[in-house]
Amino acid sequence: MRASTLFGGGALVFFDVNEHSMTILEIPFANAAKLSVLSAFVVGACIWDLRVRRIPDVLTSSAAIAGMALSLAEGGLNGAGWSLAGLIVGGGLFLPLVVWWEVGAGDMKMIAAAGTFLGPVGVIHGILIGTILGGFWALPWMIAKKDRKAYLPYAPPLAVGIVIAFFFVDR
Repeated sequence: MRASTLFGGGALVFFDVNEHSMTILEIPFANAAKLSVLSAFVVGACIWDLRVRRIPDVLTSSAAIAGMALSLAEGGLNGAGWSLAGLIVGGGLFLPLVVWWEVGAGDMKMIAAAGTFLGPVGVIHGILIGTILGGFWALPWMIAKKDRKAYLPYAPPLAVGIVIAFFFVDR
């Protein structure tokens, strides 16, 4: 049996059973809700960034509010503080890049909103993973565009980094 999904005991459980071992990834419902909202947010950001080269404020602000609300519901004031710290760290790390015109403001707001789901350490992991993936993303993009100044939609590699980092965040 492989990659099945069960609901039970207050958790979303993915499991893989073979003849030698059993692997279980259990995601509590609070984290499953965060992962669902976060995934929908980053997919929407990627679609907008790829199509119109912008990530709308309504999307990033809605995601930030949802992340804060879910963190508050899960962890009370400590959860809200953790979420706010993620927003500040994520936005703060990208702010100089926006000022120097290296990334767009939408990318900064996307990272800041993701910080509300990941917290300060998780958003740093997301940025690092997304930046590494962004390098792999940029090379074929630049070759295909033949223009070194062509706008590179940065949301897709950041989105993958954000979702990967979600699984490494200590809750």
